[in-house]
Amino acid sequence: MVDLDPQANLSAMFLDEERLEQLWSNDGEGTVSGNLRPLMGRTGDIAPPAVERIREGLALLPGNLALSRFEDLLSENWPKCLDGEEAAFRVITAFYRIILHAADATKAELVLIDVGPNLGAINRSALIAAERVILPLAPDLFSLQGLKNLGPTLREWRKGWQKRLFELPQAANIQAPSGQMAPGGYVVMQHGVRDSRPVKAYQRWLNRIPAVYRESVLD
Repeated sequence: MVDLDPQANLSAMFLDEERLEQLWSNDGEGTVSGNLRPLMGRTGDIAPPAVERIREGLALLPGNLALSRFEDLLSENWPKCLDGEEAAFRVITAFYRIILHAADATKAELVLIDVGPNLGAINRSALIAAERVILPLAPDLFSLQGLKNLGPTLREWRKGWQKRLFELPQAANIQAPSGQMAPGGYVVMQHGVRDSRPVKAYQRWLNRIPAVYRESVLD
C-alpha cells in the first residue's frame, strides 16, 4: 500500500501515533516525502523508500502531511515535459519510481495507491502510475458530480501523458509509467447511521450512479 494522500489517513489506519510521530519528526525519513526530499531540494533524485511491514503479505509506504509541499513542483514540471526536459520527467515520474523500488523490495505482486479526493497535481502524478482506477463513492449528489468531473479529467491526463512520453529523452534512462489509468469500477460506501435522511433518498442517488459512471468515466 502506498499512501499518496497528504492527509495520510491510510498511514494512520495501520500505524499507531508513536510510530507516526517517529516517522514525521525525523524529517520524514521512512515516508514518501522523505523519499522526495532530494528532488524537492534540487540536490538529487529520489531516495530509496523504507517500507513498514504490517503483517505477512502486507506492507505500507507511509504518507506524510509534508507531501503537500510537492504539489507546486509537480505543477511546474508537468508542462516542461513537453519540451523534453529530463529534470521535469524525474519529478513527474517520482511516485512511479518510488513505487517500483518499494514493490521490488517487498516482492509485491499488487500495489494499492491511496489518493486524496481532489484533481490536483499530486493525484495526477499518482494516477498516471496506476494501471487501474477504482472509485469510492457515496450515494449522494456530491459523488455524482464528482464522477462527471473525474471522467473527462482522467481522459485528459491520459492523453496529456501520452504526448509527453514521446518527448522522454531515451538517454536519460528514466523508468516511466504507461499512464493507462483504466477504469476498474467503483465501490459505494454505506451511508452514516446518524444521517436522518430516509433510505429512499440514498436509493435514488444509488440508482443514478451506474448511468453516470458509464457515460462520464467509461465514455
